[in-house]
Amino acid sequence: MAMLRSFLLLFIIFSVGNAVDFAKRCPYGWTNFGLRCYKFISHSANWITAERNCQSQKANLASVGNKRENAFLLSLLPYSSTPTWVGGHDAVQEGHWLWSDGTVFLYSKWCSGEPNNAGTENCLEINYSSYRCWNDVPCSKSRHYICAKDL
Repeated sequence: MAMLRSFLLLFIIFSVGNAVDFAKRCPYGWTNFGLRCYKFISHSANWITAERNCQSQKANLASVGNKRENAFLLSLLPYSSTPTWVGGHDAVQEGHWLWSDGTVFLYSKWCSGEPNNAGTENCLEINYSSYRCWNDVPCSKSRHYICAKDL
């Protein structure tokens, strides 16, 4: 019985220690959510420059896998009216949306009537309009952006 208690005590200490280490893995200025670290970049850039800037930090523009992650990304924005780049694009084939980090594009929160490809709109911004939904826009537009990387 004493050996079992010792084992359980070590297990708890190890688990708590790992939880603390796990939480510390995001670099300074990055915020943990799930198994990834996220960073809102306040200076504006076009989509490809934003993606390259994220890559220079060993990250990509953020992908959005579900409603909770979308809400988390919106919580990183300083204002409710800040259209912001994430990694979605349909530049390879119109209407076939991909994430720049290679994640499968399964979740979406498009605004009503979007994506509409008005003109040439191949990149995805979140936090569009008072509905805080998604919109496709030309990749040449300047937006704030969110980078994400795995822990």
